[in-house]
Amino acid sequence: MFALLLAIFLSAPASTPAPGGGAGHPRESSLVKRRWGVDVIGVRESAAGYMLEFRYRVIDPAKAAPLFARKTKPLLVHEESGAKLVVPTPAKTGALRNSDTPLAGHTYWMFFANPGRLVKPGNHVSVEIGAFKTDRMMVQ
Repeated sequence: MFALLLAIFLSAPASTPAPGGGAGHPRESSLVKRRWGVDVIGVRESAAGYMLEFRYRVIDPAKAAPLFARKTKPLLVHEESGAKLVVPTPAKTGALRNSDTPLAGHTYWMFFANPGRLVKPGNHVSVEIGAFKTDRMMVQ
């Protein structure tokens, strides 16, 4: 059952979030693009609220490469509670994130577990992937 749900969510096309879904401040979005070579699309609920999906588009693959390092463990921080959510790593599929070589113009994703549906639409979160960090993204 889990594998079927996972296949459905992974094959879903990228969608453009409503305003406010990306980086918290326009200057932060510009900084992330210049420094990390990615355009943050946003965070949205998935899997009936038990998962959160973070999507971003690669602009410069060389700058974005650190976000794809397999040994880097991404965290999603719920700003209201301070809870740190991780990317699940099921035995059969591996980590629910992209770790292949990034390509310019492609949209990538990663899923974070949301146990007990702690994080809800309208809440603010930060995503940390090594030295990369985005603040105050509103969950869609």
